[in-house]
Amino acid sequence: MGIKEHVSGKGVARVQEKREHEFSRWTVSFNRREFEERSSKAVSLKKFINAVNYVHFSEGQIFLHAGSDDTSQDCLIRIYPEPCQGTELKCWFPEDYRYDAQAVSPKNIIIDDGRSILYMPVNAADVSGPSFTVKMGEACFSFSDRRSRRFTSFLVHAVVRQDGLEGRGSLVDFSPDGFRVDVMGEAFAALDPSKGVFLDLDKGGRNIYTGSCRIVRTDQKSRTVVLAPHSDQRTIYRKRKLRNPRQNLVPTPRIAYTHPLSGREVSCEISDMTPTGFSVYEDVERAVLIPGMVIHGLSILYAGGMKIVCDAQVIYGRKKGRGQKFFGCAIVDMDIVSYNRIFDTVSKAGDTHANVSREVNMEALWEFFFETGFIYPKKYASLSEGRDLFKNTYNLLYKNSPEVFANFTYQKNGTIYGHVSIIKAYQRSWMIHHLAAKPMGRRRTGLYVLNHILNYFDGLYRMPAIGMDYMIFYFRPDNKFPDYFFGGFCREFKDPKGCSMDQFAYLPGTARAHRELPVSWEVSRCSDSDVHELSEWYERVSGGLMVKSFCLEGASEDEEPLGETYARSNLKRGYFLAKLTRKGKTKAYFLVDQSNAGVNLSDLLNSIKVMVADPEGLTKDILMRAVGSMESLYRTKKVPVMIYPVSYADEAGIAYEKRYALWVLSSRCGDDYSEHLKEKAKFKVGKLIASYIVSKFKKK
Repeated sequence: MGIKEHVSGKGVARVQEKREHEFSRWTVSFNRREFEERSSKAVSLKKFINAVNYVHFSEGQIFLHAGSDDTSQDCLIRIYPEPCQGTELKCWFPEDYRYDAQAVSPKNIIIDDGRSILYMPVNAADVSGPSFTVKMGEACFSFSDRRSRRFTSFLVHAVVRQDGLEGRGSLVDFSPDGFRVDVMGEAFAALDPSKGVFLDLDKGGRNIYTGSCRIVRTDQKSRTVVLAPHSDQRTIYRKRKLRNPRQNLVPTPRIAYTHPLSGREVSCEISDMTPTGFSVYEDVERAVLIPGMVIHGLSILYAGGMKIVCDAQVIYGRKKGRGQKFFGCAIVDMDIVSYNRIFDTVSKAGDTHANVSREVNMEALWEFFFETGFIYPKKYASLSEGRDLFKNTYNLLYKNSPEVFANFTYQKNGTIYGHVSIIKAYQRSWMIHHLAAKPMGRRRTGLYVLNHILNYFDGLYRMPAIGMDYMIFYFRPDNKFPDYFFGGFCREFKDPKGCSMDQFAYLPGTARAHRELPVSWEVSRCSDSDVHELSEWYERVSGGLMVKSFCLEGASEDEEPLGETYARSNLKRGYFLAKLTRKGKTKAYFLVDQSNAGVNLSDLLNSIKVMVADPEGLTKDILMRAVGSMESLYRTKKVPVMIYPVSYADEAGIAYEKRYALWVLSSRCGDDYSEHLKEKAKFKVGKLIASYIVSKFKKK
C-alpha cells in the first residue's frame, strides 16, 4: 500500500470545517490505526536521515503526519525538507498553505520511496509561519506489502477504453504489476469494475504502452482507478520455428535509458542478445520494466565507448530464481548504421570470420571479384576503360555511404572468401547484389555467407527507420545457386503479392547514334495518372511486385528524397518514368535509372528499363530511337538497356546478351522467406544436391 491508498471519506472533520479550502490541495487524510498496524521492522535514524537528504537532493517532497489526540483519522501534509544531520529536522510548508497548530500537532514524518514507507515519530520543537522544526526519535519504522516498487509518473497521458467508452486522464504512478490512472470527466463513474479495459499511454505524442488490463479497484474521492495488465507477455512478431542465435557478449554490454513513465535514468546489464533483441535481469523489488512498454531512445553501451541508439519494447517478464525477474525486449526501430553495428558485434561473437560494414581492404576485394570470376573477361572488357572511376565509386560506397550501402564479408587473415552487399536502390526498396564466394579450405563458404545473410535480413526489414518495403535481387536464371535459394522460394510460395519474379532481356549498350523519331511518335515524362496506368497494365500481365518496388510515387513528406541521401556521400542516384506514345496512345514506358557508373557492376542502376505495354506498330528501330533520345542524360559511352517482357525482344528481333530475373520480396513476407531459406540452409551438402536434383525433375 502507498500513502494514497489510505485515503478515506472520513477524517479530521474539525480541521476541514475550519480550513477546508486549504487542506483540500495540500493534504491527504488516512487511517492512523491501519497505518500503525501494518508497520514492520525498525529502521535506524541514520538511514532515515539519508532518505531525507536524498529527497532534498532530488527536489522531492515528504509528508508531515498531523492529527489530534482524540481521533485516529488524521491527515498528511506535503512538505519540503532541509538538509539534515542530527535529530532535528527543518521543513517548509507549501507557499500558499497555512498550518493550524491549534487544531492538529505533528505526529510523524513520513517518506514514501515507492517500495516501502518510512515513518519517524516526532515532537514539535518550533512551528513558525511557513516552516517548522521537529525533533526525531532514535529509530523509525517501515512497512510495505508491495511485491515491487511503485514509482511516480512524469507527464504521461492516459486513455482508458471500455465497451465504446473512452476516458482521458493521466498516469499517477505505476509499478511492474499495475498502473494508477486519474480519469477525468464522467467516464470514471461509468467504468464497470467487472469488465476489462484497454489502456493507452503516451508521452510527447508518442505511444509508450498499449495493453488490456483488469480493474483492481477504484477510488471515488481521488477519481483514480488501479489497473493490472492481463498478461506478462506481448506478441509483436510472428513466432518462428528457427530463431536467430542468442549470444552472451564479453565484455557485457549494458542498456541505459530514460524511463518513459517516471522520467528517471535507468541502467542494467544485458544477459544475452541477438541483432533484434536482448534480455536483462532485474531485482523484483526494484524492477521498472513492464511488458508492453515502449522505450524510445534506448542506448546500448559497449566496452570501448561504442553506443547504439534504438527504440525497444518489453515483450515478456518472467520470475527467475529468488527475487529476480527476467525480461525479454525486442528492438523495434533503429537506423541502418546502428543495425549494422549491432549485427556485426553479435555475429562476430558467434563466427570470428563474419564482418558487417567494417573497413574493407579494397585491393583484397578487387582480387576476390576477379578470382571468383564475378568480374569475368567480357565484363571487365566493358569496365576497363573506366577502371579509375569504378575504383573511386567503390571507395565512396564502402567507406563513406553507411546510409545507403552495407556489405558483408567472410574473411580470414585479411583474405576475403565471401561477399554480398545491399544498396538502397529506390525510395523504399533495397537491392542485394555482388553475391560471391570461394572455398575456405574444406569449408563451403557460400552456405556460411548465406546463413549470415539470412540472419541479417531477418531483422533488417522490421526496422521502420531503414525504410525497406521491398527487397530486390537481379540474377541470371541459369545461375543455379540464386535460382535455388531465391527463385525456389518464389515458385513454392505461389503468391505474387508476397514474392514475384519477372525476366528482362539485357543489352549491355551500343554506341550512341541519336536519330529522330518518326512523325506522331513522342517521348515525354510521365504524370501520376501514367504511373497508375502502368500499374494497371503490369497487374494484368504479371500481377507481381516489380512496379511497386520501383517506388514511382517518390518520397513521402516525412522522408528524405533518395537523391539527397546519396548526395551526402558524394554519390549520384535518381530515377524517373517516361513514356513513348503514338498519337497519344502509350506504347512503352521507360524507367530511367541514373547513378554513378559501377555502383552495380552490370550498371543495373544506371540503365534504361523498357516496359512494352502495346507492341503493335512498335518496331525495333522505333524503340531504339526512343531509347537513344534519352542517352544524352548519361555520361557513359554506352547505356545498358533492359526490356520487359522478354517475348517482345524475341518477336521484334532484338539481339540481347542475356536474361536477368528481377526477384522482389515484400517485407510483409520476410518471415516466410527467412524460414524457407533457413530450412534450405540446414541441409548438408549431400542433401542439398539431392534436393536440387529432385527440383530439376519436378520442373520437367
